[in-house]
Amino acid sequence: MWRTIERYLAGWLLAAACTLSAAQGQPPVAASAAADAGPRLTISAAAHERSWTRAALLADPRLAPVRIDDDNFKRRMTVSAIPMAVLFAGLSISPGATATLVASDGYISHMPMALLIARRPDAPRAYLAVENPAAPWPPLEGHDIGPFRLVWTLPTGAARGAGTPINQSYWTYSIERIEAIASPAERFPAIRPAADMPAHGAVMRGFAVFERACFSCHSLNGAGDSHLGPDLNVPFNPVEYLGDARLARYIRNPQSLRWWPNARMPGIDRATVSDAQLRDLLAYLHHMAGRKIPAPPLPGG
Repeated sequence: MWRTIERYLAGWLLAAACTLSAAQGQPPVAASAAADAGPRLTISAAAHERSWTRAALLADPRLAPVRIDDDNFKRRMTVSAIPMAVLFAGLSISPGATATLVASDGYISHMPMALLIARRPDAPRAYLAVENPAAPWPPLEGHDIGPFRLVWTLPTGAARGAGTPINQSYWTYSIERIEAIASPAERFPAIRPAADMPAHGAVMRGFAVFERACFSCHSLNGAGDSHLGPDLNVPFNPVEYLGDARLARYIRNPQSLRWWPNARMPGIDRATVSDAQLRDLLAYLHHMAGRKIPAPPLPGG
């Protein structure tokens, strides 16, 4: 009985500590050394940083059941989650900032910070889903996707791909860190199209598709946060060695062009990148094929 009472008190103290520190805009504190062990999520904006263990988030009174149309598992599910807007409350976020979400496997997604913390009833709502180790999520294509992932609810009547910006590339899982920082275009000038490109032309539209759908895994001109996949411009751009038709086919279904059971690149469906957006992406890649920079030296080379 005493062990039960001790566990209850430890959990209550942990929740109280997390609530107090969050209210003060400080990182939640652990109630014991044991609570510090295990997975941890860190968020940052400007010079401020907050960090939680999974134990702390599971004990957080703001955690609640959320019903979602899960784009990871392609079915309706209920998850325990906290609104992203709540986690970032009180932090100073620059207008136009980009949310950069870093996953444990090296995947890095980028999205408008304003979208991640939106609270309007007519806008998509982002949540941090927290996996309970006592009831783990099922594996996704053989991979563990816990313990933290980004999930979304849509406004009433809205559907994925029907005028909403939320698509497959925004359902990030195995998250370790979220940063509110400058956009990729600001941080990596080498990925930008020429300055004289029309703002609403195919190349600039394709650049936006590249940032959202490709830059999570690939670099370009050696620049980027993630290097899960090969660079898309040096020494050669894929439009140069595959051509438009084969590259488009590869993007939709990588295994249809080059079968490899251990391949990690998923097919990108039309709800994530429409046919028109795919043509814009090809226009951007053609443009950047003429804007190469020297390939960076390989490690140890």
